[in-house]
Amino acid sequence: MKIKKLKKIVNLHRYIGLGICIFLVHLAITGIFLNHSIGLRLDKTFVAWPWLLNQYNLFVPEPKNIFTIGKNNFSTIDGEVFFNDKPIFLAEEDLLGASQNKNTFILASSSTITEINQDGIILKKENVLPFTVKNIGISGDEIFINDIQGKIWSTESINDVWKLTNRNDIEWSEEGYITPLNEKKITKYFVGDGVSLEQIILDFHSGAIFQKAGKIFFDIISILLIILSFSGIWLWTIKRKY
Repeated sequence: MKIKKLKKIVNLHRYIGLGICIFLVHLAITGIFLNHSIGLRLDKTFVAWPWLLNQYNLFVPEPKNIFTIGKNNFSTIDGEVFFNDKPIFLAEEDLLGASQNKNTFILASSSTITEINQDGIILKKENVLPFTVKNIGISGDEIFINDIQGKIWSTESINDVWKLTNRNDIEWSEEGYITPLNEKKITKYFVGDGVSLEQIILDFHSGAIFQKAGKIFFDIISILLIILSFSGIWLWTIKRKY
């Protein structure tokens, strides 16, 4: 009976030792890489795999209220109005339209009209309006607003007097899409180049990359090390008796 019990403990000791050995090899390999991080340029090499970025809570918020004028995009991302890949002001309301007037862009929300230059700098802003905006449009040098009651208003400057009109040759703003170039720039704005290999290997080394699961795994390894130590001492003591 004692021999059977001894064999079970020996087998338990052996398998735990094998598991710990694999774990120690993992620590040794990642440790070697980290020890030569500068020489291997691990801090200069970046990875931007989507699943990996999710592990680091890095993600690109979904753009909405997208309007396209030529190669330029206007959109609302994460509570800010973006001009291409650059945030230009906080989005207090949904962006409802964007039009180009000569060398400037006119952006409209329900109660505010903003004029910016081609560098995304705000030139004018008007929020005292005789209407609630539904859409914005351009015809010639005039700016037009279609309000929620279906009336059309016009002006030559957003700070001038708005007048009712019956014009029907207006080019109204329409929703568009983020161009591939701006999509790449927006991604870089939110996640940069990704995560460095140095950080990834360090987090593999510590288990932090697996977040809560990594902590639990290291707890299990610690418990197994304790069992391995006590079982080793016990087996050594038994052998000395015999």
